[in-house]
Amino acid sequence: MAYSNRERPGGRAGLRDNTPTTFRPVAYRNLAARKNLWADYTTGRGVLDNGQAVPPKIGPRRKNPNLTDMLDTAAAVGADRIFFTGKTPVVTPGKRHWLLVQTPGWLDGGHNLGSPATGRFEHRQTGKRMLVQFVSGWFGDAPLSPDQARLAWQATEGIIGAHFRGAKLMDSPTATGANLWALTLPKNLEPYPLTEDIAEELHRTSGQHHVEHLVAGSSSDTHPDCIPLHDPAKTPKIDGFAYVDGRFMYGAMCSELGIGPGYRLRRDDTADMLRENPYARARVHVQFKVPDTWDHIGLIGVQHEKASEGWYWPNRPGATGSAWIDAAEFFVAARHGWQLDPIESVAFTTDVPGARDRDRRVRARPLDTWKDNLVKARAAVAGDPLMDEIIKTAVSAALRSILINTIGNFAARGRVQTHITFDPKEVPANAPDVKQHGKAFIWTTKPRFDGQAQRYYHPEFAVQVWGRARARMLSGPMAGGLQGGALHVPAHTLLGVRGDAIYTTEVPSWSLTEERGGGDDGRVGRMRLQGYVPGPLKIPADETARNRLRAKAARLGVDAAYSEYEMQAAPVDGTDYLPGDDEQEADGE
Repeated sequence: MAYSNRERPGGRAGLRDNTPTTFRPVAYRNLAARKNLWADYTTGRGVLDNGQAVPPKIGPRRKNPNLTDMLDTAAAVGADRIFFTGKTPVVTPGKRHWLLVQTPGWLDGGHNLGSPATGRFEHRQTGKRMLVQFVSGWFGDAPLSPDQARLAWQATEGIIGAHFRGAKLMDSPTATGANLWALTLPKNLEPYPLTEDIAEELHRTSGQHHVEHLVAGSSSDTHPDCIPLHDPAKTPKIDGFAYVDGRFMYGAMCSELGIGPGYRLRRDDTADMLRENPYARARVHVQFKVPDTWDHIGLIGVQHEKASEGWYWPNRPGATGSAWIDAAEFFVAARHGWQLDPIESVAFTTDVPGARDRDRRVRARPLDTWKDNLVKARAAVAGDPLMDEIIKTAVSAALRSILINTIGNFAARGRVQTHITFDPKEVPANAPDVKQHGKAFIWTTKPRFDGQAQRYYHPEFAVQVWGRARARMLSGPMAGGLQGGALHVPAHTLLGVRGDAIYTTEVPSWSLTEERGGGDDGRVGRMRLQGYVPGPLKIPADETARNRLRAKAARLGVDAAYSEYEMQAAPVDGTDYLPGDDEQEADGE
């Protein structure tokens, strides 16, 4: 192709001379067994991995245990980790986090207060270390008892071991997924890191999800280039609420990703690439104009002037802007008539020397084996006739958590750790941000980002998966030649989108199963109906109201949709395709 090798560094070009001889992460293969205590957060009653009941050691004048009681209980039975079941405590502004409390006899080991939160403690006298988590970080919202959580963990570890040659679960879904990737990395692949300038550019210019509430009100974007699709003053009621999302979406977006170090293409070379290669693995800096007749959702995300305000998605007819987008997003916008002027691009390498014949170039496929095994594991869980449904739900959620968190971790440079003490003499002299809250002193540290951690740092993987998922949510292939996504529903029915989920007032025909005449054949990545609430309903004026309808739709499921569907107008489908999907289907994956 005309654009190939222009400004493209060969091999290790663009990297520092003092870089290591290999960038392959070292997988952990023989992990020592760790003992877990599964306990109800409120009562403290729990079980060990073998099912042995463990009553909590409750301090005087307390009906239920506090965190110190549970740390002491776990230490007394030799546990290394505490997994709490029950509702995760809500962290509200002005109130202290449930991990930032006094724990006499225990030092903090650096807590992660994100979602999910993880507490790390060390016994002052024995040096015993303890990890504290809620099972929701693994198993989502499944309402598990301690014993069910234990069984779900064992089932998850069993299914992972069966598909990843004896691999074990680690302390978090992220750590587990990263190690599974290291175990399955193709032997002929040297995962070169991005050049520093490209890596920094990705962080500055890349978002994750497309999130919009398209009903005018407190949750809709106030940018003048964003026009809500609904005015609750004019349309106070809706006929129903349909909830559609992608099945194991990221699992379908990991095929044949490009790898580093990345190379820059100027305007002419970018145009050549986009013309000659509809499956390019690249990010494109584009100037765009919304069509003058446009009346649908915005397709390209633009950062607000204040980066802290996030992203907006222009859809006002005639609006202009510029942004970095994935090539998949470029093609979706182009096929829907948006005016696009590609300014420059960053392309990623898609082929590497063969494992046996170094003179033969083969597809890089850095994540394919990893995601294929996760997809197979998910299918095995779904097809297991002996596994209880509640355990199936939990294990499926764990596999999804491993997938999603690992993708996000490729773009992470370490999580900030929070420390607490009630003795000012224990505050490090070099602590940069000490804050006093009552008698507590709280500060944060940033973990070192070098060595092994750097070998898992591949933001090019994350941004490609995120970009392709955003494109698929808008428009992507379904079974039987159908197309599905937000652009394949009438604009007046679209209430909002979030990640790979769309919310509509009518059931999209393509979201139904093949048996019902739709395009859902059960494959990962398909946009499928998750639930439906029959109307009439009050239009959700904000995201809180929409989330309530989403939860209700998920509880009700799809049965109500089938009786309603025949009375609805069929959505308009086009002839779009998402780059990468045709390749995937042609390969028979």
